[in-house]
Amino acid sequence: MAALRGVYFQCPKFVHHVLIWTILFTSGCRAFTVRQTSDGVDVLLGGTLLLRHERANPAISVGTGTTVFRELHGNFNISDTVDSRVALPDVAVTQPSPSEYRLVFSSGGNYQTEMRLMTGNKGYDHVMNISIPGNLDRTWLRLYADDGEHVYGGGEQFTYFDLRGRSFPIWTREQGVGRQPGTFVTDEANRRDGGGGDYHTTYWPQPTFVSSRRYFCHFTTTDYMIMDFSDTNAHVIQMWGSPGVIHFGSAANFREISEQIGELLGRQPELPDWVHDGAILGVQGGTSEVLRYLEQAEAQGVKVNALWIQDWAGRITTSFGRRLFWNWAWDENQYPGLRQEIVRQKERGVRFLGYINPHLNKLGDLYTIADSRGYFVKNSTGQTYIQDFGEFFCGTIDLTNPAAFQWYKNEVIVKNMIELGLAGWMADFGEYLPPDMVFHNGVPGREMHNLYPALWAKANREAVEESGKLGEIVFWMRAGFSGSQNYSVMSWAGDQFVDYSLGDGLASVIPAALSLGVSGYGLSHFDIGGFTSLFGITRTEELLLRYTEMAVFTPMIRTHEGNRPADNWQVYSSDSTLQHFARLVDVHVSLKDYIRELVQNNSRYNLPVQRPLFFHYQEDPAVYSIKYQYLFGPDVLVAPVYMEGVDSWQVYLPEGDTWVHLWSDRSYDGGQLVTVDAPLGQTPFFFRAASRWASLFRTVARDNPLPVNGTSFHRIILPYVTAIIAIFVFFWFRNQ
Repeated sequence: MAALRGVYFQCPKFVHHVLIWTILFTSGCRAFTVRQTSDGVDVLLGGTLLLRHERANPAISVGTGTTVFRELHGNFNISDTVDSRVALPDVAVTQPSPSEYRLVFSSGGNYQTEMRLMTGNKGYDHVMNISIPGNLDRTWLRLYADDGEHVYGGGEQFTYFDLRGRSFPIWTREQGVGRQPGTFVTDEANRRDGGGGDYHTTYWPQPTFVSSRRYFCHFTTTDYMIMDFSDTNAHVIQMWGSPGVIHFGSAANFREISEQIGELLGRQPELPDWVHDGAILGVQGGTSEVLRYLEQAEAQGVKVNALWIQDWAGRITTSFGRRLFWNWAWDENQYPGLRQEIVRQKERGVRFLGYINPHLNKLGDLYTIADSRGYFVKNSTGQTYIQDFGEFFCGTIDLTNPAAFQWYKNEVIVKNMIELGLAGWMADFGEYLPPDMVFHNGVPGREMHNLYPALWAKANREAVEESGKLGEIVFWMRAGFSGSQNYSVMSWAGDQFVDYSLGDGLASVIPAALSLGVSGYGLSHFDIGGFTSLFGITRTEELLLRYTEMAVFTPMIRTHEGNRPADNWQVYSSDSTLQHFARLVDVHVSLKDYIRELVQNNSRYNLPVQRPLFFHYQEDPAVYSIKYQYLFGPDVLVAPVYMEGVDSWQVYLPEGDTWVHLWSDRSYDGGQLVTVDAPLGQTPFFFRAASRWASLFRTVARDNPLPVNGTSFHRIILPYVTAIIAIFVFFWFRNQ
């Protein structure tokens, strides 16, 4: 091999190509290859150009910098100063073995960085390992980009699905209120407490991206980093601390890429079967109150599979609205007889669900126990790190402390929740940790911050598995990071504002689900109607029903009363709303067999339930820029209505298939934009004419027509009825 290495960089170009293809053949069709150019080197994976190093545009720069983090209520103001940045234009290449290259980048001998490229025998097992000198803490890596390339992933991104043209910090935090600087809601939230957010703020960032050139890249570092896709010719990845290991995979199609990401990061288990049998009703207020809501919903025909009582541990009131008492034990005064009611309702097919997060209120007895045992994350003086969560103060369980991890898992989650009989819960928060926190395992707080949500998922998953309840219990999380795929059971999109804004309203949950699916997590849902109501803006009935329409075509339906329940329209606000809701839940339940298969395929093959159009129509160039439509599995296309006061909607149908509009049974050729009726209750739904599920879909439409008092009656039938009455009255008066 030493002789081969010497020949490779000296022989004529023809021999270079022969040697490249020889290495490809002997190392696997998707191996790393390095080729010499007139001014540097190119790095390829299976023929896909990943990195182009030129003296004028070096692939690696190193340096130092200072970053300042300011946190308040989970919002982070991050300022950064680059103290030094040195480009490394010189490169020397060796090949110790057929499956490994070593590239040493340097700058006149002053700085030297080694890049190792190693090809494994699996689709995702191609790694780049970058080592920098210990006195440096910054690395800039330039990956090749071409003009027409699209980039997706980055975890859960609410504003942009195609990441190209923008920069995305990887730092888990509150998504922010409004998320559109320059608008009233965002600016007012920023004025009050800095909580407005921006296009890139998210609960679940992840250093993973997928290119339209059909490869993926995943970074294993947990430190703060920035994925910058704004450069025309390069994706510039800025990494703080050690760059760690970088994984690459490529394939002929996006399905294979998704499977590779699943092999690397893990996959979610299948959902409990009961989840598909109806809607989870988010209600609270005490035992008699939630049973009254259940009776009211069932009287109007709503199939309820669970009551989600997030205030099972008690509640407090703050200026933000009604909050929970963060002491995770059954409040028997508010929910008398709950244990018996859980048993009674389960016999009827209705479960009870709860709520928990990894923080404990100082006023609770669980805080006292944890604090006395040293189970909380510490500050720099060794004391419990206390945070203000909005007019109440809490400690954070140190999940890197084995004793604290086991206590919270066994004594809180298992004993207080699972043994009570709860069939699931919202596992909230995990993203509020400032980087100056001190952890038991000695890892700096900046490196633990992003990783903590995955540890929080792990604690919940182990509690369920060790209780023998996996497949019976569902828990859902909003905060996440790399590794959450391997532990969490379900995600939810967090705290959307109760409006139609693109940045933080109804529409934002669509790219959020798609980007999370591309990042390797394929089970997502949301609060029906949104959550956050501030500044006099409240949820309307129309918004609630439009949210419900879209929830039909997700893995799980769940309502939420929001932060100000009395001010916002609820599913139980009128019998008419409940009737509309009941019909939409029936549509979801009618699709149970189809949805169950989608969930199974996500568990087995990492195929997300909600998929971007290019996932199955990669040869159609139009689909790469669509972010507000999605494929619900391979056979259904959904285009949710996300604007107020409309009753028709434009939908793009991918080329290569004939599509059938569910509600009219009209067929359309793919490759065109069509306009269809979209009254309340009939979100645009198309299925492939060739689908083996076609008969089921037609049955769904036949068995679930709009109610006679629905929008379509008033818009279509009522004018004819009015005309007939007018004609009758005319002739009656003429004959008098």
